[in-house]
Amino acid sequence: MKVPVSSLRHIALFVPNLRSAEHYYQSVFDMELIGREAEHSDGLWYTLPFDKGWDEAEAAGIEPGMLALRRDEFVLALFRGDAPPGQIYVIGLTMPTEEMARVRARLPEDTQVSEAALDRLEFRDPYQIMWQISVPGDEFRTAGDFASRWLKL
Repeated sequence: MKVPVSSLRHIALFVPNLRSAEHYYQSVFDMELIGREAEHSDGLWYTLPFDKGWDEAEAAGIEPGMLALRRDEFVLALFRGDAPPGQIYVIGLTMPTEEMARVRARLPEDTQVSEAALDRLEFRDPYQIMWQISVPGDEFRTAGDFASRWLKL
């Protein structure tokens, strides 16, 4: 028996600068911080107290290596580091037209937007991740199918 996938729970990405990535994704997707963590010498991850920020962690000699942001049920986990082979290339989301317009309005002016229609938004973020956002009910189609470009056999 197949169990259907009902929703995307989280995505984890590597970013070179965790602090700036936190700011970027919080502002563009209107996400809340749910925790910053640092790996301890015992190999386990420990969470920074919620009343402490980047400056307090830095002053204490703590360098967070992971953080998590939430929007509704979706969590974006960010890890400090360079993207290894196999890094995510595209993330596709669905959201109502009104929310898509709010995301578009929050994008920095220098964002590489490749498509901006009422029912679709596609942009590349500063970490080279392509985000493709469409309205609910817009089923996934290949680029060739979408643009009527077919291979000749």
